[in-house]
Amino acid sequence: MRLAQKLNLKDGMKVRVIGKPAGINLDDVVVTSSAKADAILVFVKTLADVDNMCGPVVEAAKADRLAWIGYPKARQLGTDLNRDILWRHLLKQQIQGVRQVPIDDVWSAIRFRPGK
Repeated sequence: MRLAQKLNLKDGMKVRVIGKPAGINLDDVVVTSSAKADAILVFVKTLADVDNMCGPVVEAAKADRLAWIGYPKARQLGTDLNRDILWRHLLKQQIQGVRQVPIDDVWSAIRFRPGK
């Protein structure tokens, strides 16, 4: 399955990507620098990165736009993150994780939507 399909991107949708690590293949994802993109994908390695970089994800999720956070899979790249930590941490921002997808062998992504 191609990355755009995993991220629920329809034809013509553009994604604002923040913090993309070297070596990540965005495959068929159409990237834009616009803050008004159809979707956002922010890559983080640590919980501190989440606090420092994920404001745009929180805003997009609260607006019910496609909002994704990419993070290293458990015990990869020295991360202190995993799915459960991200979900619990961002619930404090009134957004909730709804779906997790693999990006590659090292990275996964979680989609966030407005919290209940």
